[in-house]
Amino acid sequence: MIEKIWWQAVTKRKKSPFDMLLFLFLFLLSLFYGAGLAVRNVIYRMRQDKKIQFGARVISIGNITMGGTGKTPFTEELAKRIMREGKKVLVAAKGYKRKPVNPVDIVHDGEAMLMKQINAGDEPFMMARNLKTARVVVGSDKLKALAAGINMFKPDIALLDDGFQKRYMIKNVMNVVLIDALNPFGFGRLTPAGLLREPVSSLKDADAVVITNTNLVENQEKTEMIRAEIEKKGRNSRIFEAELQPRFFYNVFTGDRTDIGQMRGKKAVVFSAIGNPVGFERALKMIGVHVVVGLRFRDHHKVTAREAAAMCKLMEKTSATVIITTEKDEVKITRKFFQGSNKVYALKTGMLIKNVKELEKRLRL
Repeated sequence: MIEKIWWQAVTKRKKSPFDMLLFLFLFLLSLFYGAGLAVRNVIYRMRQDKKIQFGARVISIGNITMGGTGKTPFTEELAKRIMREGKKVLVAAKGYKRKPVNPVDIVHDGEAMLMKQINAGDEPFMMARNLKTARVVVGSDKLKALAAGINMFKPDIALLDDGFQKRYMIKNVMNVVLIDALNPFGFGRLTPAGLLREPVSSLKDADAVVITNTNLVENQEKTEMIRAEIEKKGRNSRIFEAELQPRFFYNVFTGDRTDIGQMRGKKAVVFSAIGNPVGFERALKMIGVHVVVGLRFRDHHKVTAREAAAMCKLMEKTSATVIITTEKDEVKITRKFFQGSNKVYALKTGMLIKNVKELEKRLRL
């Protein structure tokens, strides 16, 4: 409820008196946040000698906005390319909303999965499952997790999930920043009056900026406008583009795969608890799925028994033939909650990075 009120105050063009008052309050808070951010960055720049030197090459994959920009599929794609060259990869992440066993936990040691989703966190568990030989570690302090993973596994390259805000603390880090083409600059305002975690000018610290979901925008002209803004603010950062790539559906009960084309024209009840539900729903519509109901939960929300039962009833009421969710949501759903229907599918997606060889060269892979 609170999130809905916040969203209306931030996004609505025609605001009620209440919305306006709330927005002004949020805007004032964003000014204090921006001032604190500026002071913090100045302090970090003055302490260059305090930067941490890790015993492996570190590539940070991050963003400047709140919400989903495609970090997980991008990290997976980059890790797979590195591993194809015979190099050892470590992925270090926070494991948001996980139930920790230790301050730093090993999710995957390169041979076997060592943790359940609830202890690993959604994205680390998903990456560990998909990257069969990568080492994956999590910790509430991601830099401690990174250090522990490097000391333990001696990787050739370490990928730090959501590490752009830690850039001043790491020596010789390569920074990749992802910008979502569907909402690139978080309404142009710092949180909590917008979705920006940092000013757009911080892109000057990025070694590479990747505009994601370019195939989901209305026209290429919007992508060019985003590129122009990045070039203006990002100075010497190299710009790349990437597309969301639907690959196949799989039944969450049996694991059986279904080709993309076989879902075309099907009526579906859709649910997601991710940072960018709009991108997911647009991808389904692009495939040709008829989304009769699109349910959007808060990021990392775990579907309850009541919510699952309501979805099964919605299937009957709308004559939908399937329920579709994301891979990130699939890793944490409770199967028995959906006993009213065995037609629950997850969409497996990847990321197609344009000029990927140039990106590899830029990152010295």
